[in-house]
Amino acid sequence: MDRILMVIIRILIWLARYAKPLSGLGIGTFDAWRPSEKLKLLIVGYNGARNTGADARTVAAVKQIRDLFGPDKVRITVLTLNKENLQGYFDEDVELLEFSSVFPFDLYRACCAHHAAVLCEGSTLKSTFANALSLFFCEASGVMARQGKPCIAFGSEVGYMEPALERFAAKTCRETYFICRTKESLDALRKIGLKGHLGTDTVWLYEGAMINGTITATRTRGVPRIRFI
Repeated sequence: MDRILMVIIRILIWLARYAKPLSGLGIGTFDAWRPSEKLKLLIVGYNGARNTGADARTVAAVKQIRDLFGPDKVRITVLTLNKENLQGYFDEDVELLEFSSVFPFDLYRACCAHHAAVLCEGSTLKSTFANALSLFFCEASGVMARQGKPCIAFGSEVGYMEPALERFAAKTCRETYFICRTKESLDALRKIGLKGHLGTDTVWLYEGAMINGTITATRTRGVPRIRFI
């Protein structure tokens, strides 16, 4: 199944170069940034699956990005498996875009419609959980690179990958810049010829309190805060 998924993603990455002329013919969509408009930024992560760490990491990254650019300069879209599971985490001006667990075509369309992408997930490139999760990030990296759009990975882990996945990641992610959260990840990244530097995990912004079990998000002195109630 991983091999089939890899083939589909290869085809979509190849097609990404032709998204602009195809959109002119009414086939699909394509958008490129112009100085007069907001940067349309796509946050690519494993969100909306009730993984608190993943969701908290994304919320923290969104806050940092908005603080850096200013809300008048950037329009942020967060990919999610389920909108309802993320309700309350973000301000109203952050768009939540649902994608299917069979992700290649949804992700391709989302990348084509945005100007830049941020990969926001701890397990970005590794075979520990599922190769499909790493292929998800490889596709986003490859499509953005094929269209000449910037892509970075923020707070990432890079670890052991099966040989086929490692070769695929080395090829599709070569234009993506990684900010790794551990030295071991940075070493693994450089071993396969990708570039980046040592940073931190974005989730450090959060404080939490366990009361019952339902997740909500609030702000304390302007800083988003995860609470379990």
